[in-house]
Amino acid sequence: MQQKVFIHTNNKQRIGAKLAKFAIERRLPKGSPIRVEILNVDERPEFKRFAGKKYRRAGKQLTYDPNDLQSFTLSRFMPPELMNYQGRSIVIDPDIFAIRDLTPLMELDLGDAPVAACAKKDAWDTSVMVMDNEKLIHWKMTDFLSALEKEQVDYSEIMQLKIEPVVKELPREWNSLDKLTPETKMLHTTNRITQPWSTGLPIDFTINPLPKFFGIIPREPIHKLLGKYPTHYKSHPDKNIEIFFFVLVKDALAAGAITPSEIEEEIKNKRMRSDIFLKIGVRP
Repeated sequence: MQQKVFIHTNNKQRIGAKLAKFAIERRLPKGSPIRVEILNVDERPEFKRFAGKKYRRAGKQLTYDPNDLQSFTLSRFMPPELMNYQGRSIVIDPDIFAIRDLTPLMELDLGDAPVAACAKKDAWDTSVMVMDNEKLIHWKMTDFLSALEKEQVDYSEIMQLKIEPVVKELPREWNSLDKLTPETKMLHTTNRITQPWSTGLPIDFTINPLPKFFGIIPREPIHKLLGKYPTHYKSHPDKNIEIFFFVLVKDALAAGAITPSEIEEEIKNKRMRSDIFLKIGVRP
């Protein structure tokens, strides 16, 4: 049976995806049949054609921007199609890093469910999914994008797996949200403003609206006036997560999974903190 992990990304988060790939592969046992592939949405014709198209997200009309930091999110539903609806696949975000061997996740008993994901409130967190590809022949990216453009479906309905009647729940340690504990199997640095590779850089994503005062007065102008509105990425509050990331980068460099020139290019493009070589104790 084919077994493959997909890390979906775009050019902006390509180096994160490479680090995620390295983190997975170094934990796999020797001779493992699991393969790891980076799925770059900027290289996919379906998404190039979707650029500038209108769609609805949680009832609001938005425009698909291929330059958005998270332009890749819908591509997490592509693995079954890319594997010709055979075998099993896992998909993860490019800011998720394996702490343990992913073999048990790949071999998880899904029962009657075609897909597994962690639960959150009244929805499913699809940033990590395990998929039985043979049971997901109705997942076709051109169909998803067409339905979005025609407003036949809301983006949130797809992303939260409301399109699927049966989903198996994954233990949260397989998608641990900014928590590094002895139980963590995959660390998800999900809070974009504290992602450890971006500290000190200008914020390049749209910040979600803050709750309004008394439900009617916008907070943003007041916060900006008081100097409380964030303009730059902050340090991660958990120093152990920062240390984990710095060690990961250093190990990836030593293994040749990434190169100093790639990091220098990311620094130049303001997608990597300028002091990264100092933090990892490596000269470029």
